[in-house]
Amino acid sequence: MAGPFQNIELDGGQMAALYLLRYDEEGRLRSPQAEREVKDQLAAVTDVYLFAHGWNNVFAQALDRYHGFATGYIAQGTQFGIPRPAGSTPLLVGIIWPSTSFVMPWEGGPVIAGAPDPDGREAAEQEEMLGLVTESLSADDDESFVSAIDGQTSVDPVTARRLAEIVLNSLRTGPDPDDASPPPDPGELLKAWAALRGGNVPGPTPGTTFGTIGSGPSSGAPAAAALSFDPRDLLRIASVWKMKARAGAVGTHGVGPLVEHILRESGVRLHLIGHSFGARVVLSALTASSAERKAHAMLLLQPAVNRWCFAPRIENTGRSGGYRTVPAKLERPLLTTFSAHDEPLTRFFHLAMRGSQLGEPLTAAVGNTHLYGALGGYGPAGLDGDAVVQDAIVPGAASYPLDGSARVIAVNGTVNVTVGGTPVPAIGGHSDISNPVTWWALHDLTRPD
Repeated sequence: MAGPFQNIELDGGQMAALYLLRYDEEGRLRSPQAEREVKDQLAAVTDVYLFAHGWNNVFAQALDRYHGFATGYIAQGTQFGIPRPAGSTPLLVGIIWPSTSFVMPWEGGPVIAGAPDPDGREAAEQEEMLGLVTESLSADDDESFVSAIDGQTSVDPVTARRLAEIVLNSLRTGPDPDDASPPPDPGELLKAWAALRGGNVPGPTPGTTFGTIGSGPSSGAPAAAALSFDPRDLLRIASVWKMKARAGAVGTHGVGPLVEHILRESGVRLHLIGHSFGARVVLSALTASSAERKAHAMLLLQPAVNRWCFAPRIENTGRSGGYRTVPAKLERPLLTTFSAHDEPLTRFFHLAMRGSQLGEPLTAAVGNTHLYGALGGYGPAGLDGDAVVQDAIVPGAASYPLDGSARVIAVNGTVNVTVGGTPVPAIGGHSDISNPVTWWALHDLTRPD
């Protein structure tokens, strides 16, 4: 799409252009004219704000979130009299990348209960997930996979293992880009699959149970012969893998060249904001850049990435996190939010994204949030003095410690803050990312003082 999609009013009657840039699933640019206009305007602007949405954001939703965040941020600046530098001219860029039309764990949580589906929505979601997953399969695997699950709500353990082997061979063939863990083997994937509905798969020791997503462990391990698996949950896990890889590709191959151009060919301050898997988009984009000039700031909102992604050494692997270089590519410390109220990232992420056991005790493998937990659910790990945890700040009350030694500031959104006289969680859920607390965090990162 050419030209600014919208113009958003700033204080004093000034306008900020909002451009939307589309990319396909491999990161190929689909809005070349709009990108040319963005590049042409770099000489006339002082700040570029680049936003990347998360999962389950079709075009209208992405536009609504970009517009809502921008207008809330602008209004808060006016409310608190936050100064903009003389002559400041911002440019807004929203990334539109192919996510999905159906609700996935990061936005609404997988469907755990077998509730009726009178409007056919769940059936439509299953069909879309099936297409997303099977597009990566060989012809033979596609036939076997579809034949085994088509119209099924339960498969036996032998069939489940065969399905697990198929998706692993196609979608999890190398180390995880976040935490460097090797892929799970089929048995480990079966344990995570069962745990999505609070079940357990027997371990090598009789009576051993594995972590679940419920309030506590189940009373015991069922006999393997009695266990059944809902194929919809495997589709959800595999769809998560696909979307994670897609977000990385869009960031590296699509947004990355634009970030590189902005840093090399202009002097504007670049501010990167990403939500959920959109955090992976902006992280991958900056990681891919070889420009010497740094981006000014990065704000990650409930990021769906592994909590060890910035670590110099990941526990049990000796490797560094996939985004270890990012904090050093920023002028200001990286701010990232996390919240215990984010059910998808505290209850589901580590089940879908877990790698191999890495030698830890088997009883901890499935529910291991220490190694496989989400940055947006539990905060960063493995950074020691390079990271600090800071309770979310009430807008106007204080500022984040941007002048300290920490290169990553984890904003605890679990705490209550009083906004408008009412105490509310700073971040009440995975998609609660356009609110006074997050606008204030961005103001702290971008204000001239």
